[in-house]
Amino acid sequence: MTAQTQPRKDLNNKNCALIKVGLGLQGVQFEGSIMGNVENKTGEYWVYIPQGNRMLKVKHANYAPVMVTFADYGVEKLESNRTYELTITASGNVVGPVDAGGNFYALTVSPKDAKVSIDDVLQSSSSDGEYSAMLPYGSHTYKVEAGGYISKSGSFTISNSDMTPISVSLVSAMATVSVTCPTPAVSLYVDKKSVGTIPWTGSLKEGMHLIEAKKEGYRSQQRTINLSQQQKLDVAFAELATVQGNLSVNYKPFGADVYVDGKKIGQSPRVFNGLLVGSHKVEIKKDGYGTESEQVNILEGQTATIAGVLTANTTVATNTASSLSGNTITIPVKNGISIDMVRVEAGTFTMGATSEMEDPYDWEKPTHQVTLTNDYYIGKYEVTQALWKAVMGNNPSNFKGDNLPVEKVSWDDCQEFINKLNRITGKTFRLPTEAEWEYAARGGKKSRVYQYSGSNNISDVAWYSDNSGNMTNDVGSKQANELGIYDMTGNVWEWCQDRYGRYDSFSQVNPTGANSGSDRVYRGGSWSYTARYCRSSFRLRITSGYRRSFLGFRLVLSE
Repeated sequence: MTAQTQPRKDLNNKNCALIKVGLGLQGVQFEGSIMGNVENKTGEYWVYIPQGNRMLKVKHANYAPVMVTFADYGVEKLESNRTYELTITASGNVVGPVDAGGNFYALTVSPKDAKVSIDDVLQSSSSDGEYSAMLPYGSHTYKVEAGGYISKSGSFTISNSDMTPISVSLVSAMATVSVTCPTPAVSLYVDKKSVGTIPWTGSLKEGMHLIEAKKEGYRSQQRTINLSQQQKLDVAFAELATVQGNLSVNYKPFGADVYVDGKKIGQSPRVFNGLLVGSHKVEIKKDGYGTESEQVNILEGQTATIAGVLTANTTVATNTASSLSGNTITIPVKNGISIDMVRVEAGTFTMGATSEMEDPYDWEKPTHQVTLTNDYYIGKYEVTQALWKAVMGNNPSNFKGDNLPVEKVSWDDCQEFINKLNRITGKTFRLPTEAEWEYAARGGKKSRVYQYSGSNNISDVAWYSDNSGNMTNDVGSKQANELGIYDMTGNVWEWCQDRYGRYDSFSQVNPTGANSGSDRVYRGGSWSYTARYCRSSFRLRITSGYRRSFLGFRLVLSE
């Protein structure tokens, strides 16, 4: 009963067996798989040993060692949570060497977390992959096994000579699959989960798998494969077929240029055949007229229609220090570069992981009411490389293009940019607070309670891991949100002004983040992240000097 009332755990968190050794001598030592210190009680020693052990060695300076083999006393192997009594009588002094009756084995395994059984008894796990213990003389067996590997068994002999260490390295049982497709930037899914882009090589478990090649605007292809252990398989998809629709453009004046996703495709009026299905930014331009821009969804086999009349330009003197008014404003910077801003009306909203946000993380909780008491203007687009170059005279971005968002800029870099921009324009631009950012992303007072900024279908509004082609894309080339703001979901993450702080459930007015801390908040997801990270409530944090090719920003201007 003592093993139950005064238990001691082994390495597998199982209660040890307790052996009470009755021996009226001081200075007795014990060898074997002993857990913790031996307790010296009056007239006896308490020795704790893990279950499954079969031997215990007892030593004293004035006596010959005794190797106790439990099977000699009717105990094949020790059981967890049991108490055993062993009485030893001391008689005579050492008159010559006495054989211990057993010796140690030594076994090293790879991988280190493999499970090892000796004589069909599972051994306590070893963090370094090395195992040793005393065993009786004779033949013994081992088995080494690990998930994803082919198990290996063998035998060894224990004698009174030096033990030759045994080394066992398991061989991977995983199959190797290589996937190719002549269509560029195709996303690969295995068993409905995104694993990257094609070409792709990876390891899969034996058995049946569904692999799919997908790209927006193209018809996907599927293959079912049945893999055996260590099989090497090459899967070659055929070129993906485009899925197309048409676009009818009837804008006046005639001869206006038509641009789709930033590329000129012809002039109005005209029907343009063979456009890829999906959301496209269509712009109508003509010298002397204002540009019209629409987000058009092309459906398979159907013709989308847009029509209208361009507005002739009127000459108005530009004053960069003029007051702010209207729902959208344009602030000139220099060299023909300007900043488009969208007005966000003050209001109250619920911030954090509201009910429409699927599979949220703990740091998006708890939800809490936030009131913003002042209107403000926020960038219609993420800061572009053209704007950054006009202000800073350089371009740190990994992906180059004037209409691409600037990236690889730290929070500190953004502050330097804003200071220079403010000196040029005479305005007071800044980064949005985290609350301002989320309120605008949700659509402000026009919110339709979407999970992403502007839609519950992420592909309508965002460049993310499944459709980006592993790169940034032109700003404004997806559908805008309820306020007419683009790319608040995806393309690049966006720095906020706030220091990171945990949420609480209390209502807040014009919150500005934590008062201290080294980490700054960034929001919105990016071209390299999956949909879960692109929800409007998701938040991340990092130090202010952090730079990556998926991290940019957008501006705010107080009214």
